[in-house]
Order: sequence, then structure tokens, then C-alpha cells
Amino acid sequence: MQVPEELYSRMVKAMPIACVDLLVADEAGKVLLVLRRNEPAAGQWWFPGGRVLFGEARRDAAKRKLEEECGLFSTHFEEMGTFDVFFDFGQHERAHSITTLFRVRVGTGDGMRLDHQSAEGCWLTPREWLERELHPIVRSGLSALGSGAST
Repeated sequence: MQVPEELYSRMVKAMPIACVDLLVADEAGKVLLVLRRNEPAAGQWWFPGGRVLFGEARRDAAKRKLEEECGLFSTHFEEMGTFDVFFDFGQHERAHSITTLFRVRVGTGDGMRLDHQSAEGCWLTPREWLERELHPIVRSGLSALGSGAST
């Protein structure tokens, strides 16, 4: 069930939003991050993912977001943990999500197609990603793989 945009905008200002984020790794150990177009995290490299819909299990949301946002499929979803994520947008404006990070294995990134939420996607090793400026949640997820470790 989708929430109308006007209502969702009010909800974001009043309560945490349940989300899933996907640490997508290919068979070579490279990780996909996407450059987000929209808030929160517009202009930042981030994990593919998004809101959990009403009545949807988090694992099912992870599978849906992998297909919708990346055009990829997997049967391997490993829960890595659940985290509070905060975004500050200026004076008195803040977003709070509670996200579950899933490690997702895909054979290759061949056939990847990004939806309208991402300006681009890039596959790099965890070590290469960690050399860049990243949100602490993204950095923490990548660090959990170990610098240069494969999945």
C-alpha cells in the first residue's frame, strides 16, 4: 500500500520511517552504491533501498527494492542489522528512518537498470568506496565487510 505523497511528507516530519537498505555485492566482491537524486541523501552515494510498505515484511521489501531500483534479482538476503538514520535539512527540519541493512549477493551487475531515484550506480570494492566521503551508515556497512573482503 502506497502512502499519498502529501501525507508521507507530514509523516516524515513526525515519526521514524521503516526502511531497508541493500549492500549489493557481486561475485567479484564489488559493491553497488547509487548516487541519489532525491532526499534524503540527495547527491550522496548510498545503498539502494527505501521504505517498507504497510503489510510488507522487511525481507520482501528488500527483494522488491532490488528489482525496482536496480533491475537485479537475488535469492540471498542476509540481515546485517537495524540502525537509526538521521538526516538534518537545516533549521528544525530532520528526517529519521529505522533501516535494516541486508547483504545481497548477485552473480554480476549485468543487466542493472536504475530507476528515477538514482542519477548513477557504480560498482567498486569496499576498500575503494571507503576512500570516498560517505555517510556514517554507509561507511559502517562497508566496513563490516572488511576492507577489500569479498562476500
